[in-house]
Amino acid sequence: AASLCAAPRGATRVLRVFDFEERKLGNSEDLPMNWVKVEGTGYPHYVNGKLSNDRAHSGAYSFRFDLNGGGLVYRYPYGLIPVQSGAHYRVEGYVQTTVLAHARARITGYMTDLDGHVILSTVRHSKTYAASVDGEDWNRLAIDLSAEDSKAAFLVLELELLQPSQFATTTLGDRALFAQDIRGSAWFDDVTISQVPEVAMSSDRPGNIFRRSDPLLFHVTVSDRFTDDLSGQVIVKDAEGTVVYQRSGAVDMTSAKQIGPGQKEMSLALPNLKPGWYEATLVMTSGGKFLHNESLDLIRLPDDGGGGRPDPRFGIIATALPFDGWDELPDLLPLMAAGRVKLAVWSKDGDIQQMNGDSFDRLLERLADLGITPTACLVDLPPALSTRLQANNWQQLLKHDPSEWRPDLAYLIARHGTHLDRWQLGADGSDIFVTDPRMRKVYAQVYGEFSVLMQNPDLAMPWPAWYDLEGELPATVALSVPPSVLPDQLPLYMQDIRAHQGHNLSLSLELLDRQRYGRLVQIKDLAQRMVYALSAGATRIDFPLPFTVRHEGGHIVKQPSEMLMVIRTLTATLGDAVYKGRVPLADGVEAFLFDRNGQGILVVWGDSNVEGVKPLALSLGERPVSVDLWGNVTPLLATGDKSAGKVKLTVGPMPTFLIGIDGEQAQLRASVGFDQPLVESSFEPHTRRIHFENTYKTLLSGTLKLKAPPGWTLNPPTFVFSLNPGEKFDQELTISFPYNSFAGPKPVSCEFQMQDGGNINFTVPVMLTLGLTDVGMQSLALRDGNDVVIQQMISNYGEKPIDYTAFAIFPGQARQERLVTNLGPGNTVVKRYRFKDVKVLPGTKVRMGVKELTGVRVLNDEVGVQ
Repeated sequence: AASLCAAPRGATRVLRVFDFEERKLGNSEDLPMNWVKVEGTGYPHYVNGKLSNDRAHSGAYSFRFDLNGGGLVYRYPYGLIPVQSGAHYRVEGYVQTTVLAHARARITGYMTDLDGHVILSTVRHSKTYAASVDGEDWNRLAIDLSAEDSKAAFLVLELELLQPSQFATTTLGDRALFAQDIRGSAWFDDVTISQVPEVAMSSDRPGNIFRRSDPLLFHVTVSDRFTDDLSGQVIVKDAEGTVVYQRSGAVDMTSAKQIGPGQKEMSLALPNLKPGWYEATLVMTSGGKFLHNESLDLIRLPDDGGGGRPDPRFGIIATALPFDGWDELPDLLPLMAAGRVKLAVWSKDGDIQQMNGDSFDRLLERLADLGITPTACLVDLPPALSTRLQANNWQQLLKHDPSEWRPDLAYLIARHGTHLDRWQLGADGSDIFVTDPRMRKVYAQVYGEFSVLMQNPDLAMPWPAWYDLEGELPATVALSVPPSVLPDQLPLYMQDIRAHQGHNLSLSLELLDRQRYGRLVQIKDLAQRMVYALSAGATRIDFPLPFTVRHEGGHIVKQPSEMLMVIRTLTATLGDAVYKGRVPLADGVEAFLFDRNGQGILVVWGDSNVEGVKPLALSLGERPVSVDLWGNVTPLLATGDKSAGKVKLTVGPMPTFLIGIDGEQAQLRASVGFDQPLVESSFEPHTRRIHFENTYKTLLSGTLKLKAPPGWTLNPPTFVFSLNPGEKFDQELTISFPYNSFAGPKPVSCEFQMQDGGNINFTVPVMLTLGLTDVGMQSLALRDGNDVVIQQMISNYGEKPIDYTAFAIFPGQARQERLVTNLGPGNTVVKRYRFKDVKVLPGTKVRMGVKELTGVRVLNDEVGVQ
């Protein structure tokens, strides 16, 4: 029977529909027909379900479950829904619940034999669901089952409203304590059981990653008892969810190649899509009715090249990838220029020695040939060791003599030590070494065993960045950086670790939540994190695995995420590049300069969320290009005032690479600055030193002219220089400014006029900041009817009390003053002002500030009226 490929006469794919509209069928009972309540521990006899007309997904009735403590399950028993051997089934239904903190609704299905015995391998659970707010719409739940076991005779269905103790997993066993909802309700409706085809989509490319010249071709395999009634439609969406291709007409399965009993295969070609990430979906129908859809995620690269030479600074965290999915890593890692990869050699899934030690040896040899260094991660105790020690976590190792587990570890190290010199205890992102002091003792014991077998072992310990390091530090700190740590804060966390000598540091970068923050924000954030990390001298940066991984049909299915393209661009572009400094280009523009074998690479983004064209103080090389985070290359046109060294470029919040710029000049720009950018707001001349370095390979001579902010005076305003290669310019000047100058950043234009190299001229904007080191001020002006109310917060950041006069000035009104006397260190005082019955025009601003009672220090500010 399994060889049938044509639909038998009268065959239908919809086996059963439970719409619970049974009143019109004459059922006057509380329960729908043939449904049986499941009884047992945790399922109170007084908790029941009933047909209800207070909610319905369609029609008038649904099946309502009401809790009174415990859980509630109703079963549609064996003997009522027969199945065919080799066929595949889908159960779909809809559920609504009241707001539940702990309990969850679920659908479960499984097969039984003729006598009603459960076939455990066929048990499938839907995702669990509960409403988080009142009024949530009906939620769809679904499961897929296959009658692959020759004993499968009937399909059994269960509708469930469960407490956490009945569906949650824990390592504590019987000692686990679960909270529960005493009251709550769920409504089930429109539960459908259909026979569906088993559809598999695949490609010939590792990881479904297509190079630019590769034909976009994928294969579809359909398995079912009969397939000639099937047709399909192909829909392709890009990363933004926009449909970019839809195959007109249906894909007729009758033309597919027969490859086995009830199994057909066909190839489908996609059009010439532009580089990017795509989701190709095949929607299967029968007689115009939807049956099933299957999706394949793919990436089309913007080029035919690899990701560049592996850079040991960049690694991929593949500890969530089971061993069965490791075989493609030698093909995928070079695409991302990854010089390292983390693999779970010990986990709850098993010990690499017991799974396939020989294959692991061959994998290590292939990685070594590619220049990729693996890190062997001991994520969890493997099952065999856990069973032998009767220990289900690392902490329980402390109860056992090391001789009981030392041989397992020693054999692992001895067999693979020639290819493994980096190790890690625990999973990245784990905080267990912080929350449980016993784990530090476990690390010490394991490290001691490593020390016996190898010299100076490189054994990393995961540590979340938001916790302070304390106690004796591990050999390597695997610092997990959560999204709550802003990109520009990364160097500060790295400095804390480096303050401890003799310890390695690796950074594990985590991604922002795409659903919460959006796709583009997630991409921008990761790119900025990597740039800031490299600017701080990071030598090990680990990215999350840019694949989704799932088990399907007994094998591992890997689908690439869009982040693979982004990581590939970051690592390929900055691979082997050395950070040279930040380059002042324009106000509101961040620019980080890197050098790769003499090639200048500038990473640029704006601090505004709006993309726009800006004139940048930048000199281009002979063939400059712009590269976006997806790897698309655009030639740069030298538009702008070249004599002034300015180029007009589009700058937005998304980092962009400018490659092939004048690297020597960019490095000179990066070296320009003042020895102390903060200028005390006191009415007296200030002495500063301005410096820069000759980064050219020849003698550099010319003139430097300083253009001060309006009203300011710089003396001297002009310098003449002649510098040998590598020689530094360092000269003193005095700064004076008006008494009423406002606090904040003040741009100084440094105009270079070179006498050598073709009389090159360019301007470098350098910022001075006017303020007070020990006094801070925040101001706010608000309308209150016809009045304007001003609030001024004054803080003492110094080490001794301060005495100031605070003031506020509204245009056309008398100056108002307040005294700030004996304000102690670390304290803040609030001063308020009210200007009555004043006229506020659009753009009206008020001036406020503080002036030292006995001294020349003053701080001015200006804010708009809100």
